[in-house]
Amino acid sequence: MQGRGFGHGNGLSQWGALGYAVDHRWTSERIVQHYYGNTSQSSVDDPDVWVHLTRNDRSDLLVTSASAFSVSGHRFDGGAVVRIGISSGAFWLRSNSGCGRRGDLVDDALSAASRRGDRYVEAVPSHSDHAVDDRSQMLVMIYCDGRDTAVESMRIAYRGALGVVNQNGPYAFNRVPLEQYLRGVVPRESIPEWGARGDGRGIAALEAQAIAARSYVLSLAAARERIGRFTDTCDYWNCQVYGGAARDGQPLDHGTRYIHTNTAIRNTAGHIRVHDDGSIAFAEYHSSSGGWTAGLDEGARFPGVQDLGDSTEGNPNHAWQSRISRSDIEAAFASIGSLVCIQVTHRNGNGAWGGRTRGLRIVGTDGVENFDGYSGVEDGRWNRWARDPFRKQFSLRSDWYRFPQFPDGQSCERPPSDRPASTSATKRPGLWLLKSDGTVSAYGSAQHHGNGTLPSSGRFTAMAAHPGGDGYWLATSRGDVQSFGAARAHGDAIDTGLADTVAAMAAHPGGDGYWLATGDGSVFSFGAAAHWGAIAHLGLESEVVDIESSPTGAGYWLALDDGRVLAFGDARDLGCGPLLRAGASGIGLAAVPTGGGYWIAGADTAVHAVGSSDHLGDRRDRQNRLRTVGVASTASGGGYWLVWSDGTSFSYGDAPDYRTSAAGDGVVAVAAVR
Repeated sequence: MQGRGFGHGNGLSQWGALGYAVDHRWTSERIVQHYYGNTSQSSVDDPDVWVHLTRNDRSDLLVTSASAFSVSGHRFDGGAVVRIGISSGAFWLRSNSGCGRRGDLVDDALSAASRRGDRYVEAVPSHSDHAVDDRSQMLVMIYCDGRDTAVESMRIAYRGALGVVNQNGPYAFNRVPLEQYLRGVVPRESIPEWGARGDGRGIAALEAQAIAARSYVLSLAAARERIGRFTDTCDYWNCQVYGGAARDGQPLDHGTRYIHTNTAIRNTAGHIRVHDDGSIAFAEYHSSSGGWTAGLDEGARFPGVQDLGDSTEGNPNHAWQSRISRSDIEAAFASIGSLVCIQVTHRNGNGAWGGRTRGLRIVGTDGVENFDGYSGVEDGRWNRWARDPFRKQFSLRSDWYRFPQFPDGQSCERPPSDRPASTSATKRPGLWLLKSDGTVSAYGSAQHHGNGTLPSSGRFTAMAAHPGGDGYWLATSRGDVQSFGAARAHGDAIDTGLADTVAAMAAHPGGDGYWLATGDGSVFSFGAAAHWGAIAHLGLESEVVDIESSPTGAGYWLALDDGRVLAFGDARDLGCGPLLRAGASGIGLAAVPTGGGYWIAGADTAVHAVGSSDHLGDRRDRQNRLRTVGVASTASGGGYWLVWSDGTSFSYGDAPDYRTSAAGDGVVAVAAVR
């Protein structure tokens, strides 16, 4: 297949900015005015930016410096290493610390400041000039290995202050002046060497990047303040990538390589883009537009424009090719059978081939996939990059693509067949998310049948889907069961004297019963669901985190938080496969329809495939800002979802990518249409 551009297409194209600077000799002001057409220039002072340092979530903050520094009135000489943490809501401070050393207690009741309702403590350097490129004057954060917390993984020097905020656990942040923050962003989001391109004309592209990044973070900060977020931004790609000043002694924002980016930041100091109402523009940017940016009706905040600069020499993304095998398409969309043809049904009308793809039909011998039922797709058509199921399924560089083997406008229909229709097609995918207050969110073919009513005590902890796909059960921590849709009540465990809270729930395949499992390993059966065994009497240190029925309902598996899986009844004992990495815990189990395999999911978003199940992907080697709370597989057994506590989901195999983040914080369980 062929494609154009890289990224969502909203706002500034970084390669396009370079092309306009070098080939067309545009100034940075002309560049940003072109891409952000409904804005004008304005200026700001140099406020502090509060950055969430995501790689240290729920861990103590380890700080050192070659120069003196202080923490809540306690002064430390250069070379000291301190540990700041939280216990029972109180901040404490220890010295002589390290990844393998807890250190000596200095103070267990530090004086804390408050911001937007959250309490925090900071380590502050002895000097106030955060622009100085002397790493001996900077605070250094020591990161410990997530797999072995006694092992140091890296040291990152930051300008400004380092601190810990209490948000039901410790979270690290860096408070740094805006212009110094940009020094850690612009070279991470762009290419410093561009400043030398075209006999120095490339500096205008870096200046445009600095203006965009400055506007972006201030707009994001205002949005986060409106909802009471403690930090203004984060250091990860879903905010802006921020690297700090140095890593393991190697400079990241100063020195020879960063002369051009720092010059661009100084040249544009304080410059931002604002809308007519005075609001700061959320100045999104992307790598390459392919020749046209996306417009206001496609999710962008700025008018779409033709991008002649994007064709500059050296841009590998202006036009590209990719190979996707027929077998991969057939595996991803199993209901079509053997692939016959692909037809692009709608485009946005801007640029080559008619522009970005906005609708698609995949035709096979057994059926047609036009993506109806997918999030954001109506009548086989979507209106923005984020809703393009085909692009997401195959991680394409952009939503502007075509298939030379199947030219646009060519007829694309199923061939006639004398054989009966295939009976192998599975149900349309769908997913439910349950929050601890009983709120249920439905996606895809999953229908919303009601929310749970929270009893006077306890919270909702588990959910099971009715096998017919037209209802579900919800369970509270104390054993109350509530039924919705076609799901019928068969009893609860309220009066059974639970020794531990309900951790998981599974439906009987016949739809006329269910099991509840508690953290200590007790199993309670109701309706047609029979009791096949439990482990509470064994007194294991590990806790049960999930229960899954065998295909017949004559057995089940119990998953433990240490990664082990125990089989009962006719559930096949397939083993636990590789144990979870050190420091991680298991959170759930999803079985393939045949019962010959299952996936074990960890809180760190890792997935282990056991038996006949295939490993289809996970995020074990990615930066994960939140804990995974649920895993669910598709009815075909060809895919699964992983879900974070804030509702964000990650889809693999034939699991569609739903916009589940709309569910918000508090998600505790998931269930799929089976």
